[in-house]
Amino acid sequence: MAKITVRRRRASFVRKMRASRKGRLSRRAGRLYRKRQQALGERAAREMKRKHRPAAEPAASTKQETPPDVETERRLSYEDGFRKGKYEGGERIVARLLPVMTLLPDMSVEQVISLGVEQVRHLLKPLMGVAEVFQELETALQERTPCSLVRLGDGELLALAHDTVLSAELVRREGAFLEYSGMSIPDHVHRDQLAEAVRRASIIGVPVAPEPNFQGLLSPVFQAHGIEIAPRRFTFSTINYSLAEEGYLLRMIQGRRALVIGNMAHSLATALAGKGAVIAGAISPVKGIHDIPAVLQEAAEHDYDLAVVAAGIPAVILVQRLAEQFGKVAIDFGHLANRIVNGNIQLS
Repeated sequence: MAKITVRRRRASFVRKMRASRKGRLSRRAGRLYRKRQQALGERAAREMKRKHRPAAEPAASTKQETPPDVETERRLSYEDGFRKGKYEGGERIVARLLPVMTLLPDMSVEQVISLGVEQVRHLLKPLMGVAEVFQELETALQERTPCSLVRLGDGELLALAHDTVLSAELVRREGAFLEYSGMSIPDHVHRDQLAEAVRRASIIGVPVAPEPNFQGLLSPVFQAHGIEIAPRRFTFSTINYSLAEEGYLLRMIQGRRALVIGNMAHSLATALAGKGAVIAGAISPVKGIHDIPAVLQEAAEHDYDLAVVAAGIPAVILVQRLAEQFGKVAIDFGHLANRIVNGNIQLS
């Protein structure tokens, strides 16, 4: 009986100890849980404060910032662009033409091109000089035979190139001035008329500048329109200025009947009359390429020896047709008209 009582007391003591220990563990777990929740709450509060905290003012710099050297940046940009452009447009092409596993040491791209030019020298097309062009025009005036001098700049070449060499969209972007020059893009009918005028012209002024929209378009445009280069006679596109500046234009107009065509026709006629020209008539304005038929119809009513036309892109077609249809000498005057009227070029 005594043994049973002792065992019961011992079991009761063990249960109490376990319960006490369990209670302590529970209380400890509770404290840890509360601390953790408190820490999480503080962290969330700190995060909230951080998000809504106003941006700190930048610290005042004790050292004055050095302004960028614009000239140095411009020079470096040009130097880098020139170097990369020379590679893309020259050295890379030469490298692509070399046999594999070979080098071409100690020779610049300029030297390679120079050697190549020597190989095609027999294919070069000579340009007529200013004296030669004058003699051609003067002979036609004396003999009363037709002769047309037209000129191709970037405007005419872009007009010829649209939807043949270049897309109309690209031409509109590159030639935003084309509408001012008398032709809207696209216009395939007048593009083809322009090509036909170039094909039938007596002398064609062409650009010597190698830029993409100048000489860079010349051969592609001629090929696209089937205009053979070999039988054509070429001069440089600024021949109008050379004729004026070197005195040849004055010799051509003095004592001769001149028909002046273009938006500045009346002012130009006055200036030419002051230098000895006999003004047969002035046709103005020429608002664009659609005015060509009306201008030709009015020109048919005048008696003249020489027609000078300053009318943008339509001038090419007008000059060629005045020569062919009426047997006249006609010159594409271009912006030379403005220079003469404004007094920037004196005829002497």
